[in-house]
Amino acid sequence: MEKLVERDEAEKTLAQVYSECSTGRCSTVAIGGPLASGKTALLDSFARDAADAGATVLKATAARFERYQPLGILDQLLRAHRLFPHSAGLEVRALVEGIVEAGAHSEISQPILGLLQSAFQHLTDSPPLVVCIDDAHFMDVESLQYLLALMRRMGNAPMSIVLTYCPDMGRDSVQRILRAEFLRLPNCTELDLEPLSETGVATVLEEYFNLEASVRMAPECRQLCGGRPLLVHALAEDCTGTMWEPVARRRPMAGPAFGRAVLSCLYRAEPVVLEIAQAMATLGEFRSAAAVARLCGMDPESVARVAASPGVGGLLDHELLGQPSVREAVLGSIPQKDRHAMRSRAARLLHHEGAPALVTAGHLMRIDETIPWAKQVLCEAADQALAGGDHETAIGYLERAHRECADGRERIDIAARLADVVWRYNPAAVKGYLPDLVAAAERGELSVRQAVPVVRSLLWNGQVEQATRVTAGLGAGSRAQAGEDALRYAEQLRLWLPLTYPGIAPAPGSADGAPLDDGATTPEHRAATALGAVLRGSGEEGAVPAAERVLREALAGAASPASSLASLMVLIYSDHLDKASVWCDALLASMGETFGLVWNAMFTSARAEIHYRLGDLRNAKRQALTALALMPRESWGAAIVVPLSLLILTTTAMGDLREAESYLDLPVPSAAFGTLGGVVYLDARGHLHLARGRHDTALQDFLAAGHLMKLWEADCPSAVAWRVNAARAYLHKGLVAQAKELLSEHMALLPAGHPRTRGLSYRALASTLRPEERPPVLRKAANILDRCGDSLDLAYTFAELGHAYESLGDSVQARRHADKARALADRCAAALPPAPPAAASDEQAGTETAGATDLPVPQLSSAEWRVAELAARGSTNEQIARKLFITVSTVEQHLTRAYRKLGIRRRTQLPSCLSELVP
Repeated sequence: MEKLVERDEAEKTLAQVYSECSTGRCSTVAIGGPLASGKTALLDSFARDAADAGATVLKATAARFERYQPLGILDQLLRAHRLFPHSAGLEVRALVEGIVEAGAHSEISQPILGLLQSAFQHLTDSPPLVVCIDDAHFMDVESLQYLLALMRRMGNAPMSIVLTYCPDMGRDSVQRILRAEFLRLPNCTELDLEPLSETGVATVLEEYFNLEASVRMAPECRQLCGGRPLLVHALAEDCTGTMWEPVARRRPMAGPAFGRAVLSCLYRAEPVVLEIAQAMATLGEFRSAAAVARLCGMDPESVARVAASPGVGGLLDHELLGQPSVREAVLGSIPQKDRHAMRSRAARLLHHEGAPALVTAGHLMRIDETIPWAKQVLCEAADQALAGGDHETAIGYLERAHRECADGRERIDIAARLADVVWRYNPAAVKGYLPDLVAAAERGELSVRQAVPVVRSLLWNGQVEQATRVTAGLGAGSRAQAGEDALRYAEQLRLWLPLTYPGIAPAPGSADGAPLDDGATTPEHRAATALGAVLRGSGEEGAVPAAERVLREALAGAASPASSLASLMVLIYSDHLDKASVWCDALLASMGETFGLVWNAMFTSARAEIHYRLGDLRNAKRQALTALALMPRESWGAAIVVPLSLLILTTTAMGDLREAESYLDLPVPSAAFGTLGGVVYLDARGHLHLARGRHDTALQDFLAAGHLMKLWEADCPSAVAWRVNAARAYLHKGLVAQAKELLSEHMALLPAGHPRTRGLSYRALASTLRPEERPPVLRKAANILDRCGDSLDLAYTFAELGHAYESLGDSVQARRHADKARALADRCAAALPPAPPAAASDEQAGTETAGATDLPVPQLSSAEWRVAELAARGSTNEQIARKLFITVSTVEQHLTRAYRKLGIRRRTQLPSCLSELVP
């Protein structure tokens, strides 16, 4: 039972009316107010109280669809009472038969009036009689006339008639009778219900929430509900779904219950009210009075008059109907067979009225009808949706426009736009548009601007041959276009191609255009020039400042994501990892989904690479996995080698060789090895082979990576240090001369700066020296790596320093540096590699063959394997004993047998040897 709020005065008045009625006074009460103002609740409460006091209560509810049934309300009143004696029952039946025969009359029938008076007089013989009629504005005229005549003839009988009505609603004749006659009856009391105040709304909300939340929510709730009790209750029901939230954050949110409540009010109004509401809901935000009137087939004045009607009471306010739940409920009330026609009319009307393309397109997407101007509107709406960050809606608009196009130039134009937009979010979905676009390019029907996304999509999906043909066809065969515009988009190709397929277009260098600091050039050109300078290793003095300038422009929205990524790689390849970290984080935070999943994935991969180069393996792996998960595998195309390379590198460095092998099992398109990402993949695969002890295979990968970098004139030592890695593979094979030759070449190519790469070079160089020569070089490498923040390679360097001092018999220094190495490795989550191979003499090197491989080793027992594996991970004998619940002596025995079977002498040789035993 609904609790009445702020209706105390009305309840007192009704109680007074009943009191007078029980003493023999005939009276009437008219309760007026707009829809959902609480009239029915007040009437029901009064009827219950009267019945509890012993009165005979007759109730009837008028309905819109029964308003033309003569004497329908009287029929409800008399049929609802079952306590008549036999004689009165005969009278009632005679009355009902009279109703059927009489039909509508403009004058009162005296026989019928006499029957009514007898029936009602009988009911007032003992207790008071209370007649309650709800929604009296929908009464039939005959019932209202007879009740008025009856009241004039009942005299001082203990009888009261209480009715509710909405002003200006129902038949005009009924409203005239109510106002001109019923309200002027003697002893008639008129009650006008006012909307609830904020205090009243808060009181209703207390039935659902605590006092603090109710008081805080009341202002917004009252504004949304207009103080209508029915809507306040419905809104509170919806808000109970957020009860888990802290009170301080709870806000009134209109949901399904609120939508249903508003719709029930509209159903209780005149049909025109619901029709106007449906038109307003269909038109959405663009619901001007003129547009609503035209959609309803009415004049604007009539619509305005209905909306301002006191009975409607603001139910047609824009704010109320603009609530998503209300709009959904109202749209659902439109019969299915009428929805398509209404949306079609709305779309045409909105287009005629000059509504925003986004508004009109929303209707076009819901109708199955070809309209000549629809394609243009859909394309404009797609642009607006993209500007607002809603790529799914934009793609939907473009796809619909593409379907409506017949074969021809217009279809090609939209397909080119689709290729551009769809690629940013799902590159695999572009494949369906590419055949037509390639054919159009070969016919010379694509502009340079349209060719950019086509070439990009072809290369991304590994269709190199088609991309080459499209690129070669640009020029004289292309459609006429403004020269400046064509050059701008051609410049984009010059930037993008070197970042992906250098074999098609070599990286641009500083000699190809304006200087790096030229303010007249575009961000794309400055980024491309800076990256080209770094990759070629020449003229890169201004590359880092130029890259940072582009990155500043990117944060201001003045540079493309391609130029931003290129500039970021300039910082990474120049070993400015601290700057790269700051810029990459800023770009990821600012871009959101503005540029799409593809660019988000690429920048996330770049962040993983920065983490790896700084030795933060946990975050490097996390970011690489995040990047890989941003898109389905098939959407990555040839670029899948980017996150896979980083996962292989990080898991190998962490000692998780099985996991690293699992990433090698993922298929990689052959076209990927024509990209710079493919070179990094070869390098990563080489690292894993080296960790597994497959030295020949590792060497092949490192040399293949170097061959491609030299071929593409992108032999940047700090991008991929393939010579350093190949030298290590040579050293494992005992080919010291070859290792020295590569390292000398590497050092000669290394430009000024690049501290991390220089530190790696010194560390590798130390392995080619005699034991007594190694510590100074390794200390120099450690100092450089410490300054540039590469914790992982610093750990490796300290470990090698420890091995070097151990070979010289300096156990104190060996232990000190080994402790440093272990501490850093733990911080990096890395597994320390075994001791580096000792440098062989020139004579020994001459006797080695390029195909030398390690001899097979026998299998260890399960106990020996467990102990050896823990020792390889850096655990001490005491730690191993505690973990395996054995004695330290047993640990030493297992290790002794394992060393003998493996043919090794040192603990640090275990990781390399054990890796060969893993299948």
